[in-house]
Amino acid sequence: MEERLYDFINFTAHKTPYFPASMDKEDWMDESWLKHTEIQIPIGHSRYGGCVIDLPKGIEYPKNMKFAAQLDLKKISPFDKTGLLPKKGHLLFFADIKKAIGKVIYSEVENDDLKRVIKEHEDNFFLGVLIDKITAGTETIEERYFNEKDEDFDIDLVNENGKMWNYFAGYEKSKMFGIYTNCQAQENEILEVVNSNRIVLLQIGENGFNDDGLFNVLIDKEDLRKGNFNNCEYEWAQS
Repeated sequence: MEERLYDFINFTAHKTPYFPASMDKEDWMDESWLKHTEIQIPIGHSRYGGCVIDLPKGIEYPKNMKFAAQLDLKKISPFDKTGLLPKKGHLLFFADIKKAIGKVIYSEVENDDLKRVIKEHEDNFFLGVLIDKITAGTETIEERYFNEKDEDFDIDLVNENGKMWNYFAGYEKSKMFGIYTNCQAQENEILEVVNSNRIVLLQIGENGFNDDGLFNVLIDKEDLRKGNFNNCEYEWAQS
């Protein structure tokens, strides 16, 4: 039987992350990091985290949450093979990862109807990273298992099908859709989500966005089809 291909939209990170100008540049920071006042951020540009947010007019910044991401769907939807995403507008993500709660806001606005807001802080999501390239990709469940020739393959840990699950496979991806990823979940828990109506609305991994962790937002397929973002699930998986 041919292996099923799961379509996803892949994000790569811009080479220059930015941090709040209110913070001092310290030794633990990467040399490539700049203060947010030292980098040009186009209005409405898709990004992850940081203190620079472009809110639709009339929308207030959610209280007790941090800005997590902004997606320009006009740039992203051409790569959506599911046909579930709106063709234009912006998705904005806010979260409190300590409480595993959040808020997704969708607004069908053009970039000219966005207003720039600065919220400087030193907590989770303080570092901003622009999304550089957007591409379409595919992945398979088979990629989530170790190959027998891999150094970490352990015959004592194989499942009933003779395969060994790789808890960190997929952690290097930042994407929409595709296969659910969480290193703290068991193989059966991952497959349960994959085979359900729950969809990866956003995954931000360790490919230049996060150093050691993964941010996930899940949504029910029918909610996404209806444009209902009120019932999303928010996760932070520490690697």
